[in-house]
Amino acid sequence: MRRLLYLAAGVLAAAGCGKHETAVEEGNREQVLHMGNKDEPADLDPQINTAISTGTILQALFQGLVEYSSDGETLLPGVAERWEVSRDGLKLVFHLRADARWSNGAPLTAMDFRDSFLRLLDPHVGCENAGYAFPITGARDFLMGRSADPETVGIRAPDVRTLVIRLDHPAAYLLKLLSRDPFYPVYMPSLDANGGRRQRGGPWTRPGALVSNGPFRLLEWRPNVYVRVGANPHFWDAGRMRLREVRFYPTDDEGAEERAFRTGQLHLTYRLPKAKVPAYAAEHPGELHVLQSLRSNFLTFNVSRAPFTNSLVRRALSLAIDRQRLVSAVLGRLGTPAFSLVRPGTGGFHPPAVFAFDPAGAASLLAEAGYPGGKGLPPVELTLNGNTGTTLEVAEVIQRMWAENLGVRAAVRPVEFKAYLNIERERQFQVLLEGYSYIPDPRDMLEGVVTGDPNNDSGSSDAQFDRVFAAADQTADENRRSAAFAELEAINAREAYFAPVFYTNQGLLIGPSVRGWRDNGISVIDWRELHLEP
Repeated sequence: MRRLLYLAAGVLAAAGCGKHETAVEEGNREQVLHMGNKDEPADLDPQINTAISTGTILQALFQGLVEYSSDGETLLPGVAERWEVSRDGLKLVFHLRADARWSNGAPLTAMDFRDSFLRLLDPHVGCENAGYAFPITGARDFLMGRSADPETVGIRAPDVRTLVIRLDHPAAYLLKLLSRDPFYPVYMPSLDANGGRRQRGGPWTRPGALVSNGPFRLLEWRPNVYVRVGANPHFWDAGRMRLREVRFYPTDDEGAEERAFRTGQLHLTYRLPKAKVPAYAAEHPGELHVLQSLRSNFLTFNVSRAPFTNSLVRRALSLAIDRQRLVSAVLGRLGTPAFSLVRPGTGGFHPPAVFAFDPAGAASLLAEAGYPGGKGLPPVELTLNGNTGTTLEVAEVIQRMWAENLGVRAAVRPVEFKAYLNIERERQFQVLLEGYSYIPDPRDMLEGVVTGDPNNDSGSSDAQFDRVFAAADQTADENRRSAAFAELEAINAREAYFAPVFYTNQGLLIGPSVRGWRDNGISVIDWRELHLEP
């Protein structure tokens, strides 16, 4: 609630001083968009970001070689005006726009992209999504420290407008991945002047130091109040921009966020309390948007900590969850029960339903593990991001189901968002309730189970999973890829490193003055399409 004090002050001022413009009314007139954005950003370093809410801000500040259209399906040119893929699929050549500039007016070059991609792979930085680059020749060895020579990595900039990427094997999906945060370019002179390129985030991501290349530039960051960005006059497509500013408000109370929308303080929200969905559906259906997001929410078991070293315990805890009942009780339209890691339909893939509710089978597995009726099993600690009441409710329902179906005691541990990110990265948990948003390709979600992948928070290592994943990566045949993805789902279900719980259906409110918005499942916003009208 404290993060909406700024908005609340505006409401009180309007109530005490007669008729005043709301933030929305003033924003409509000034082309200033006010939007709720859930979490206070931990940082604005695109190469270490793992938070989808921070990703929304980064989309406004940066642009990669390619980008997704706001239909969430079509890949478009970004900084690269065109590209070619060799016949054998092993070489990608990108041609950068002649008018590509940084927000300080400096030319944006192919060497900027090369340096940024090498930073992504720098083991000292520890970028969680560095695995995206593994198809690139030498990338894995560079990240793992087996080579310290940048020349061994297949990224070249033969001239200022040409970037060449060489691959170890064909990887058509890499083009899609290049649209994501880790592959945004960062301005190395600013990093060099503010602590160096090997630090994670830091002073260079703050107003006055952050140099970006997207449709907006960073103007102001008031922690726990808002992040303010303004139109970037040096953006190559600045002529299409109609919004002058966007203000992103972190909110730790989704009810307060809805009230801010209702009282004219926000043009759009990041989320919506489940209890409010029926009322908006009946009374303001044009303002209610429910998106089937490509986001899976799951339990991550820390396989390095007993008793979660035992797959019988992990499987028992998963089988004891009635996903249908949980979604009905807590999420309603804002969730869909998950019986596989990948949401059905992702990239045309329809995974088998490999997770089920089987309380008798769960009890049998737990007894086989040596904990009949939960006896002898220490209390389980379930950690989650505490910045949403809905996630807390999900955890509490899981807590009750484990008690009812297995006799297992669990302690729910909600933590502040920045602390959650550290706990996740350092693997300081027993069981983690987390979520992951992915591009329209199943391998993006499944890669997080690969041994050593920076997003493999469980710490699992499964040779069979690794072999099948590698085989899926090295074929362009969609039938073979789908068969491999189905096998990967089955392997994870057999071992229960990760237990899917639900898929997100994002509920948000969008005011009638917001024009040009297009719903999509991957949270892409084309800021050039948006403007405000009274």
